[in-house]
Amino acid sequence: MGSQGMSSSSPFVVKRSQVVIVKPSKATPEVSLSLSTFDNDPYLETLAKTIYVYAPPSPNENVHDPASLFQQALSHALVDYYPLAGKLHRGSDDHRLELRCSPVEGVPFVRATADCTLSSLNYLEDMDADLYQLVPSDVAEPTGGYNPLALQITLFTCGGITLATALSHSLCDGFGASQFFKALTELAAGKTQPSIIPVWDRHCLTSNNLSINGQVEDGQAPKLVDFGEACSSVATSPYTPTNDMVCEILNVTPEDISQLKEKVAGEVTTLEILAAHVWRSRCRALKLSPDGTSLFGMAVGIRRIVDPPLPEGYYGNAFVKANVAMKAGELNNSPLSHVVTLIKEAKRAALEKKYVLEQLRKIERTLKMNVACEGGNGAFMLLTDWRQLGLLDEVDFGYGGSLNIIPLVPKYLPDICIFLPRKHGGVRVLVTLPKPVMDNFKEHMISMK
Repeated sequence: MGSQGMSSSSPFVVKRSQVVIVKPSKATPEVSLSLSTFDNDPYLETLAKTIYVYAPPSPNENVHDPASLFQQALSHALVDYYPLAGKLHRGSDDHRLELRCSPVEGVPFVRATADCTLSSLNYLEDMDADLYQLVPSDVAEPTGGYNPLALQITLFTCGGITLATALSHSLCDGFGASQFFKALTELAAGKTQPSIIPVWDRHCLTSNNLSINGQVEDGQAPKLVDFGEACSSVATSPYTPTNDMVCEILNVTPEDISQLKEKVAGEVTTLEILAAHVWRSRCRALKLSPDGTSLFGMAVGIRRIVDPPLPEGYYGNAFVKANVAMKAGELNNSPLSHVVTLIKEAKRAALEKKYVLEQLRKIERTLKMNVACEGGNGAFMLLTDWRQLGLLDEVDFGYGGSLNIIPLVPKYLPDICIFLPRKHGGVRVLVTLPKPVMDNFKEHMISMK
């Protein structure tokens, strides 16, 4: 297992041009759109920023102006994805989101240049704060509301590029974001329309309309972890709170994963065994107070269990959170097999109809109360798995497949852990921890050997 320390010893300078507002290439409706109950979850209301890295095109490829190529592709994509060109608002009374779409609106698009080659930066494997130069800045709107999407393309002196998106999690989950990005690259490659046409249909996932495959069984609904209770008894760490945070990506090889699975009897997935190992390693590295609660949360997709099925092209949020709460002392001392069992049980419960309906009701209650639970002390770990999103699928727009994919997790959201795809098998694990903790965490991770 190796790590990619996201810190830069050779700062670089990015020069941004003026922001251009890209509008759909054809007329689009003027309409106000409501969102699903899942979309309205206040914990999701953030702009997810992601950088895609592309090496210089081969000599036989002729990509004269990649910025213009993507600006044009974005304009075409917004004909079908016109909601992404709207303005997002959250009501002051009911705390629900509303998307206002108008033909005069568009998506902020930034052209930029960097004064170095991508290879000199190891294709961004070893960067941290400098990466924020490569993503579009948040654009304040004096009329209220904000853009749910912005793009920046940066051209390096070698001819390589980075394409960065800032996309509202309230409008798209991982599958939805991947669907849009694939559509954008397909149009840049010369297609006249995306291979998957987007569908809005957010009414399908509301508490009034949701239906799940199978009959509702009698009995009590699976109990959701009470976040209020978890917050009131949350474990503490001697290393937090702190502003001295670092983000790193650890390379976990297929051999590492096989060695982990040997520690557990019975069938276990890579997701389950690695999630358990990372959660326990974080707990130990942070030296969480043994009598406090540590909480693990994981996104579980429900696209396959909704009845009638969600239409192909649905790009809204379609997942629930499978949660496990343990006393930190129990987590620290438990064998990996026990932690895996709890994660398996949480995943299984999350796919039950009653659980999904109860999570919908919980979001509705949260909206009415307008409450928030603060994380950031290390006791929470919120896992999202990007390995099945098709992000490494190659769409040939002249640059081949992406060499690197980097989600920018804000330092104020250190609870988030992301499993990223790895071209040669295994998993890239992105974590954010206090700087004095990171080396200790990696030692616990390496203990799999």
